[in-house]
Amino acid sequence: MIAYVNLATWALIGAAVIGPALAVLISLRDRNRLTRRLSNLEDVLRRMRSSDPAGQFDDRPEETSLELSRERLVLTSLLDRFPEVTKEFVAIKTVDRLGQSIIHSFQHILGCEFGVVFLRDHDILRLYSQKGLAPDECAPNTTVPMTHGRIGYAASKGLILRPEQFASLDHDVLEYVEKTRVLAREFEYYIPLVHDGEPLGCVAIGGIKRPIQKAHTVSMALANLGALVLTNLMRAEEIRKLSQTDPLTQLSNRRHFYAQLDRRLGSRDTAPFALVLFDIDHFKRINDDHGHHIGDEVLVQVADVARGFVREDENEFACRFGGEEFICVVNAEDIPALGRRLEQLRADIARVAIGGEEGVVRVSGGVSFCPAEREEADPLIQLADARLYRAKEDGRDRIYLESEASEVSP
Repeated sequence: MIAYVNLATWALIGAAVIGPALAVLISLRDRNRLTRRLSNLEDVLRRMRSSDPAGQFDDRPEETSLELSRERLVLTSLLDRFPEVTKEFVAIKTVDRLGQSIIHSFQHILGCEFGVVFLRDHDILRLYSQKGLAPDECAPNTTVPMTHGRIGYAASKGLILRPEQFASLDHDVLEYVEKTRVLAREFEYYIPLVHDGEPLGCVAIGGIKRPIQKAHTVSMALANLGALVLTNLMRAEEIRKLSQTDPLTQLSNRRHFYAQLDRRLGSRDTAPFALVLFDIDHFKRINDDHGHHIGDEVLVQVADVARGFVREDENEFACRFGGEEFICVVNAEDIPALGRRLEQLRADIARVAIGGEEGVVRVSGGVSFCPAEREEADPLIQLADARLYRAKEDGRDRIYLESEASEVSP
């Protein structure tokens, strides 16, 4: 009996000691396997990313997802190591600032002496920031068509490329790339900015004075960070525009109009201006006779006329105020000249056709002046509105500049 007890005791002791030891050994073995797998994956991804000028790996959804996870890990590690870079990118509010921050991050981490940042603007890449290049090497407004030169090729292919890799391109492709080069300066890395497979720009850097291990991966991580921030800025700008724009006419909406008007009223050094409020005569009849889809087309065409009427470069602006009402803020230093502009506005609106017939669409309106008559938003609008209704009462198809007889009419 004692022997059985001793045997059981030793079995318990053995399990207590050997079990954890085996668990540690198994854990180490699995960790080593994981490390080897990650290392192998990294090598494969690096070769595919850096040695693929022909683009044979462009369509690789599985690799892309694995690469994205890896690059997120690299980026997280990078930002933990350089918190000042994180702080700078978090503070970015504009695309111009983004270009500067991308250059600064490469300079901070890799010690780059020179570099450029091109960001996409429709089908071209536009220079947003540069460091260390003379004006004759890279003019401030330099643009590169997508796919042109080394900048455009790296951006369109989504590949980090070094100068020696361009030599391995197909002869015709290389000839095209070199023929369309915009920048003569040789860079050490051409790094695309890509988000969700969409090329957003390209960073080119050179004169690296602080080489680090895996500079290729670090460069890609920084570029991914720049692409992510750029995407967020673009989305924020899109949301801002949506919140300020009338969805049908694409003019400013009522809320944005008040914000613009308040800014102008707050700038006491600006020139006198007029507030022109007008609406479409008998618009309900247009809807009833021709259908609401035709009514919407009329609103869009009148909005286009209003958009052409204002001079945005002179701080004038137009808005769909609501329904068939539109409102414009225009400079009014010369009242006779304003009268002629209003006559032209009415004539242009009269050319809006319904079913090929012109002269059907007419407007009535009223005008108020700042600072001569009112200096606050609502009183200005109320005065213009009162003159609009006076124009309606007096037969429509006219715009009143004053409460009494002064008008723009046929």
